Amino acid sequence: STTVLQGRLPTGDSEIVINEAMAQAGHLKVGDRAPWPDSTDTIVGIVKPGSDASAYPSQPAVLAPDKTALRLADNTYAFVMVSGPDGAALAATIKALPALSGDKATVAEAAAWTAKKIEAFTGNTAITTGILLTFGVIAFFVAALVISNTFSILVAQNTRRLALLRCLGASRAQTFRQVLGEAVITAAIAGVVGLGAGWGLVSLLPRFAPDLFDLNSVTPDAVALITPWLAGIAVTVGAAALPALAATRVPPLAALRPDLTSSNGRPIGWVRTVAGLALFVLGVGALVTAALQHDLVIGLAGGVLNFAGVLLLGPWWIPAAAAALGRPFRAHIVGQLAGENTRRTPRRAATTAGALLIGTTLVSMVLTGAAIASATIEDTIVRRYPAEIMVYGPVTPQIAQRVGAVNGVQATAQTQIASVEVEANGRTSESTVLGLTDATAATFGWSSAQNLAPDEITLGSSTISHGSPVTVSAGGASLRMRARIVPQASLSAVRPEVIATLAPDAEQVLLVKLTSQADPTTVLGDIGAALGDNPELSLMSSHMERDSIAQAFSTVLIVVLGLLAVSVLISLVGVGNTLGLSVLERRRETALLRALGLDASAVRRLLGGEALLLGGVAGVAGVLLGIGYGIAGIQALLGEQTPVLISVPVAQLLLLVGLSLGLAWVASVLPAGRAASVSPAAALAQE
Repeated sequence: STTVLQGRLPTGDSEIVINEAMAQAGHLKVGDRAPWPDSTDTIVGIVKPGSDASAYPSQPAVLAPDKTALRLADNTYAFVMVSGPDGAALAATIKALPALSGDKATVAEAAAWTAKKIEAFTGNTAITTGILLTFGVIAFFVAALVISNTFSILVAQNTRRLALLRCLGASRAQTFRQVLGEAVITAAIAGVVGLGAGWGLVSLLPRFAPDLFDLNSVTPDAVALITPWLAGIAVTVGAAALPALAATRVPPLAALRPDLTSSNGRPIGWVRTVAGLALFVLGVGALVTAALQHDLVIGLAGGVLNFAGVLLLGPWWIPAAAAALGRPFRAHIVGQLAGENTRRTPRRAATTAGALLIGTTLVSMVLTGAAIASATIEDTIVRRYPAEIMVYGPVTPQIAQRVGAVNGVQATAQTQIASVEVEANGRTSESTVLGLTDATAATFGWSSAQNLAPDEITLGSSTISHGSPVTVSAGGASLRMRARIVPQASLSAVRPEVIATLAPDAEQVLLVKLTSQADPTTVLGDIGAALGDNPELSLMSSHMERDSIAQAFSTVLIVVLGLLAVSVLISLVGVGNTLGLSVLERRRETALLRALGLDASAVRRLLGGEALLLGGVAGVAGVLLGIGYGIAGIQALLGEQTPVLISVPVAQLLLLVGLSLGLAWVASVLPAGRAASVSPAAALAQE
């Protein structure tokens, strides 16, 4: 899947191709000589490596024919992958060759190696599948609310027909089965359409992401097709059960003269209230416990319990919040009516806002979690690497001056680096230490290494406690020091005089700090050009790890938000359905308002105002809940390995609140149009 961007692929042993990162970093183009001493190789092309050729597309890479690559590797192999009918036996035979025996190279059979890697990265795909299925469950949960509201509307619209069937001899059980039968047929047909749409989207993946998906990898799976279809039917039937039960409770004669007054004005009972409070409190306790003990499973359970309590208590707090939100608009009659309607029918208001609340809570939780994780990982990388770029080797003042003059370099600092042995708790480990002054640590933002005492050393070890005594040795010299733990730091730091005592001949290193606007790949290439052809100097950059993490985060965030968009879309339908039921139930009320002088545009504004109030409540409450869930989740996930930095994406969350308001208003357009289209006389004249 490698594609040629410029030039061509190699045809001879002295021809190579490079990727775009290499071309940018080395200022190379097609026709140049390869950038290493005494090179006889020519760059004949610039390519975009496929996923089978390079796992790190942002890392500068050279690709060459086998003979050329082997020559450049001093005729030694590092890794040999074999496949065939008897790959394991072939791997053993190759491993026994003199050139590969011992620990000179790794030889692996392709199928076994791939299976092992898949299991290592994904838990045999169980983790990935579990994450995706979680969003499927969320979508089913939101859909269940929408389906229940839809069948409530259908039952209300068909009350007279159902009553007539009861008068003609239909029993309550038959009425119940009729409504559930409609649910089964609807779910079965919709499930087939959904499976077709899902299968079509999956089939398009190889076209849009050929590096990740192969055409042959999209194969039918009976379990993957039948299970969601049956699950959809089960969810639909379960969601339609309460409306079906409601259809059986009205006596035939009373149903022939339907009173469409909503029963949603009844307050919820004490059982639901107590259960909601208990779940809310238990959820908060579980979330706090998960954050303190860094247990993600407890955190997930706590989030589910807490949110279930929030939904159960919805008829208490959602109307009150909507009324408070609408207080500034009470001066106008439409605004006053909109606020009063949310309080008069608390259950309906809670149902309307609850559908949208689920989506906004999940999206804000993901956005907050991603922002916190990104800030935390960025801080971890800063602790791991004291500088974006480090130049190893005999760095002269002239070289340091040339590097400092490169466009995009903010600061440089020259120091020493040495390998030492650290003994603590009876165990000895190797560590690489830098000589670091307070001024250098402050310049490069390495706050964890500032104000070091003469007998202090920073360590990234998780087996040594902060302040523990350690013995640091190098070249026969040793010092008794104290440990300052910097979680996940890849390098240790001491004061420069400690390096001078332990390793007087320590290697020189130049630390390079970049400006915030600098392109790391370009600056890395410019520094390489400034260093010239000096084989004693080498470069190390941390931006590849940053880019890799950023790319992974962006991909995961896009996928998660895409999946959550499905739940939000279902919520949008749910808001529209609930408002539609509201229009049906308040038919006479609306007609009376029209007769008293409320025109059609005011009726539309009334329904739109109710939707905006409930959408605002769902947006604000969802954001607040999402922030809490996001902080607790990341603390449970990452808090044990590294200190968590709280970062709230304010702009994105404000945009989410605005989106919630917009979706709620859009959902009200059709119901408001139906309410405004009926004349007062026609609405009051019910047969």
